[in-house]
Amino acid sequence: MEKKTGFRGILADIHTYRRAYVLTIIASFGGMLFGWDTGLIGGILTMSSFQQSFALDKTSKNFSNLQGNIVSILQGGCFFGAASSFYLGDRLGRKVALIIASVIFLGGSLIQTCAALNSSSLAQLYVGRFIGGFGVGLVSAVVPTYIGENANKEIRGRCIGTMQLFNTTGIMLSYFVNYGIEKNFKGRADLKWRIPFALQMLPGLLLLVGIFSQNESPRWLVEKNRIDDARRVLSRVRAKSEQDSSVEHELQEIINDFRGREKMSFIQQARAAFESRKIFYRCSMAIILMFWQQWSGTNSINYYSPQIFASIGVKGTSAGLFATGIYGVVKVVFTLFGLMLATEQIGRKWLLIVGGAGQAFAMFYIGIHSGVVGPAVPNAGLNGSGVFSIVCVYLFVVFYSFGWGPIPFILSAESAPNHVRSLVMALALMTQWLFNFVIAKITPIMLSNITYGTFLLFGVACTFACLYSIFCVPETRNVPLESVYLLFEGSIIKGCVNDVFPSRTRARNLQNHSHDVHNHYTSDNEGDGSIDVENKKDAVHIESSHTSV
Repeated sequence: MEKKTGFRGILADIHTYRRAYVLTIIASFGGMLFGWDTGLIGGILTMSSFQQSFALDKTSKNFSNLQGNIVSILQGGCFFGAASSFYLGDRLGRKVALIIASVIFLGGSLIQTCAALNSSSLAQLYVGRFIGGFGVGLVSAVVPTYIGENANKEIRGRCIGTMQLFNTTGIMLSYFVNYGIEKNFKGRADLKWRIPFALQMLPGLLLLVGIFSQNESPRWLVEKNRIDDARRVLSRVRAKSEQDSSVEHELQEIINDFRGREKMSFIQQARAAFESRKIFYRCSMAIILMFWQQWSGTNSINYYSPQIFASIGVKGTSAGLFATGIYGVVKVVFTLFGLMLATEQIGRKWLLIVGGAGQAFAMFYIGIHSGVVGPAVPNAGLNGSGVFSIVCVYLFVVFYSFGWGPIPFILSAESAPNHVRSLVMALALMTQWLFNFVIAKITPIMLSNITYGTFLLFGVACTFACLYSIFCVPETRNVPLESVYLLFEGSIIKGCVNDVFPSRTRARNLQNHSHDVHNHYTSDNEGDGSIDVENKKDAVHIESSHTSV
């Protein structure tokens, strides 16, 4: 039967992989946790009611520093939450880790909502944001792993990327909540900022309630030698019987990949990550992708979009919040289109390349325009170049939404070897939150001091990210997790360059690759990425184009 494509193909996929999609949707509410907070805090900081509640003077020289502190304290909590994901996700399981994260996030959100009831001190707000951030960081590291280890290879990228879709949806909803309350709310002044803080608990509750109905990761169960449980879980998420040959085959593939590497401690996983150049490259790629994602400048716009729109000519608090809301809509729409029509059709690599190039153009234009024209003058109209500068903010998010938004999460979960995935995802998300913290802290200072240079810096970073995608990132589309190691054999750079050309991409030849009972890690050189003699024949055809080192 001919495979359906486009929207019809997606509808067929929804029926075939319905249980994997339900699991994905529930787990992806974790993405909405940090999306909601990311979007709401920038708008709240501009509200006069918030400034009055905490006795903040926006004309003070210290105001930019306080803004950075309020935003970035959450990222500090996220960093430590991501760090804890290795222990909690590996020791207790992915599902239990998500339950714990939800409870922690809800507690932090409640503390934030109740801040400044009896004083104008920022201490309670800081504590609540750090605790909430810990839950967010734990969620952000566990969700891509949990989804990636459950989803079918045919839809794995789309499923992992759904977390980013929910993230952007949370950002959009929080933007419009801020705008609607600022524009229409006539009640007690402090409720203008308390209501958005309270509403962010909704996705946390949905995640907490929904995750109880879902299964554990089959790969985590195999790693813990719970083979019968893994078979039962795999048959459930694949919507097939336990006796189905495809279920048994996939289970055997997972068992083969873990053989000799079950129940590894932190020290053992750390050593395994460094035991060969190929394994180290796979692990470090996840970290580097998260580094470039943050230095694209996306979270500068997410956190401080009302201020950024004001700096390029959008007038008034309400107008800035509305422009920010439209920015959120654009982000959701193009993230959705990217996941539906590009991630599994075009592949991960080209989305990073095109996305990085488009982001660089947008940032360079905004920076050059701001440098030549200067800061926006109050009550002055916008000329054509000023209007296009605002358009470039939206253009940036279009390219980010299908490229550097979801793809780093997808590739990080896919490229990490099964036996060290918990460690790799913890390190990758620690990197993301560390630089998220840095960007949140320095953006208001940069906008104040180097103004247009802020956008030029992000433009340069996007350019380097694009080059990294071309030369250092392989295409993993539709490759089984247990066969991804083959993409890192031979000359990595030459193989990655070959993957730029659709007719030469190695992923096409690996879509149905499997290995037998012999593990692909040889007994004499475990973890070096070499191919077992039994599998050498299967891999020869994908090596022919890049065997020289």
